[in-house]
Amino acid sequence: MKIELACNELHGGCKLDGQNYAMWHGKIQYFLHHKKIIDHLTTSMAEPKEPENGQTAQYRSELDAYNKWLEQDMSARFTMLTCMHDNLIREYKKYPMAKELWEGLKVAYGSISASRLRALTLRFNQYVLDPKHSMI
Repeated sequence: MKIELACNELHGGCKLDGQNYAMWHGKIQYFLHHKKIIDHLTTSMAEPKEPENGQTAQYRSELDAYNKWLEQDMSARFTMLTCMHDNLIREYKKYPMAKELWEGLKVAYGSISASRLRALTLRFNQYVLDPKHSMI
């Protein structure tokens, strides 16, 4: 609930809808930076393997660090998902880590793919061909 309220405050109620990625991207980065979990967008951490000779102090320390990191990662991921429209949540909840989710969104919305460029060109051409729009 706290994250959803913060998301609404941050976005003014605006959630990622696929058309507003550039604005959403910056705001999410700002929010996660403020929460001190922005590094989860670019880093990952592997779960430590238990040594064959049993649990050692070093292993327990590494496991504690991993569990803390995992909790923060879930918070970053949940924040991003909460700040999306429902149809996008259904599509992107499959990503288990914040970094994977961030990269998946960047591939889908952050770059100009051939199909996206074609769609933008079609929209522009429709605008130009509309007699109500002057190009002067």
